[in-house]
Amino acid sequence: MRRLLFLALTFATGCSDALEQKSSTGQVIGVVNGGDRTLSLVSATDFTVSTRDWQRGSATPSTIDGRGNVFLVPLGQADALGVDRLLGPCGPGALCVQPDYVIALAAGSGATGVAIQDDSIAWIANPNLNTVTRLNYVRGDTGSMAVGAHPLAVAVVGTRVFVVNANLSGAAPAGPSWLTSFDCCSFTTRDSIPLTGTNARFAVVGDDSLLYVIASGHAGAADGKLSIVDPKSRTEIAVLNGLGESPGAAAFHPAGSRLLVASAAEGILEVNTSIRAITRGPGNGVKPAGHGVSGLAIDLRGRVYAVDAGPVPPELCAVTRGIVHVLTAPPDYREIHTATVGCGPTTAAVAATE
Repeated sequence: MRRLLFLALTFATGCSDALEQKSSTGQVIGVVNGGDRTLSLVSATDFTVSTRDWQRGSATPSTIDGRGNVFLVPLGQADALGVDRLLGPCGPGALCVQPDYVIALAAGSGATGVAIQDDSIAWIANPNLNTVTRLNYVRGDTGSMAVGAHPLAVAVVGTRVFVVNANLSGAAPAGPSWLTSFDCCSFTTRDSIPLTGTNARFAVVGDDSLLYVIASGHAGAADGKLSIVDPKSRTEIAVLNGLGESPGAAAFHPAGSRLLVASAAEGILEVNTSIRAITRGPGNGVKPAGHGVSGLAIDLRGRVYAVDAGPVPPELCAVTRGIVHVLTAPPDYREIHTATVGCGPTTAAVAATE
């Protein structure tokens, strides 16, 4: 009996420590700073910070995706995409980065959400033209196709591309959002997938290969929702209400089937994807230093990087910077470090040095 008890305790301890046994060496968290149009690179090894600048005065960056050693950042009204490749450490407090370069997209496109498909292809939503751009970010080749109304985000599941159409008229929702879906290798077969929520703005692929779409809702109505979409049947299979006022970007945490949702009003919200229930809703969110959260990233050790933009107007960018709170894995969310980044950080993603 004692041996069985010992084995059971050993197994339980191993499960709880599994995330801590994974090394985050070489991982880098890219943080987009919309206020000063820069990219902050936070080392997951020692939390040192480097800064990249695309030298585009008209840029309005707000989203990012990372894969391998690459970060891609749509530059909004600059109608372009910023590309940054991580090459490795240059020394204490510095990362070697290939000279960043910018790829021009269609004039007037308003490049926003991005999803990296593989080591050369990415998809960028163009809300001003109601299109999505297929981009070879190695060679610079582009192609585009019409999608729905005001696309703001893209996700790729297998060979299938899903474009999130916010369906906005000006700044307000014109009606329910929907997804446009097609095979990545063919523009000919398209599906339209209705969503229940309005002002859908973010999408993430879960560990269960389902698609999770965050609808921010109407301003001031606190009607944020989560749509769960089956990419195989291409249908909305569940809707969770109760995400409150304007929920933002989401990230999956490997511990406990958790979907973490950023909220500027409520901090970090949680959804248990295995039972499809909101386990940390408005009023119960995690607020690092008492602040809301605009974006999230998670490293291999399960640590949570919570982006804290703060109430920073653009005119204060010369003297004020954003903060990234580095937190232990849920459910504790204990703060272990803060990293100072650029002005007005919006969201984050993870990549790694070569």
